Amino acid sequence: MRKFLTLDLQEVRSELLTRDFVRSSEALGPTEDVFLTNQHGYHRVEDRLFLHIMNFEAGRPYRLQMARRGLVCIQVIIKGTYNRWVGKRTDLVSPALIQVTNTPCSVVDNEAGTKLRGLFVACERQYLLDEFGVNVDAVPAAYRPIFTSDAGMVEALRLPNSATTISIVDQLITCRFPEPIRSLYIKAKAIEFICDIVSQINMLGAQRPVRILTSTSKSQAIESAASIYRREIYRPPTIEQLASRVGLNRNDLTNGFRDMFGTTPHHYGLMIRMEQAQTLLREGQLSISEIARRVGYEGYSSFSKAYRACYGHRPSLSDDQPAAGIADGSLPAMPVARVDRV
Repeated sequence: MRKFLTLDLQEVRSELLTRDFVRSSEALGPTEDVFLTNQHGYHRVEDRLFLHIMNFEAGRPYRLQMARRGLVCIQVIIKGTYNRWVGKRTDLVSPALIQVTNTPCSVVDNEAGTKLRGLFVACERQYLLDEFGVNVDAVPAAYRPIFTSDAGMVEALRLPNSATTISIVDQLITCRFPEPIRSLYIKAKAIEFICDIVSQINMLGAQRPVRILTSTSKSQAIESAASIYRREIYRPPTIEQLASRVGLNRNDLTNGFRDMFGTTPHHYGLMIRMEQAQTLLREGQLSISEIARRVGYEGYSSFSKAYRACYGHRPSLSDDQPAAGIADGSLPAMPVARVDRV
């Protein structure tokens, strides 16, 4: 049976004036069987800005009616799709586009088993203009009411999802810092996210209309996946985890890495780790066991085995020996992305 939920975002904003987090169960009533996740709710960034991190599976079908009067909402989906109703209009919300809207009311339909990863940010319209400097003149005329009127409009302004945006959202979703660092990190990343979106909006007047292609979205996801490998050397994700985080299946991820870098995701991640290990060995400031830990190995033995397979010799401090595998051609140097300009 479908569960019907009602959410008033202005009421959520009012609650967040006195605390940093409001659980969905407080705003919507019991939702434990609806949103299968460890934490589902709304984070305060500033008095007039808050966000919702989406990382859940729908435990049952639900319909969510959302009131958002006076607020501009920005939404990015990395994985999953759902239907959104605004009046008689139905939109498919998907990973292809960032959506910016100020429609006063919308209805979301979601089915059981749907998995969603993404970010929802809401802020007061005037705050977006005053604090972040949205250039309304750069916005296509049809979409200017999003930033000039609280009456709202049905149509959403759609922007291409970028590798930078995906990376910011992924970092918010995967944040593992304890409090109070976690709240500070979320606030900092939220501001970075808004700055990235406003920058895109302000460039609209100088750009030709952008045609969004599936291949472009996949390329951006691959770039984000490579960025995750570079950022999380100490704890690299599995192929399945990486694919889920950037909204691709395993085959698309593997094929994308082959097309862009000429190698598999596993090999790309390995080379990133080995290059970092070699740098740390040459610096000579850490023990080999500590270096092993910093590049994602539990101990010396597994690290030494991987290092020797890569370079043809065991790791040693101040390691300036030639990389045997690279020298004899058996192992390619760090792949460089192949960029096809259109």
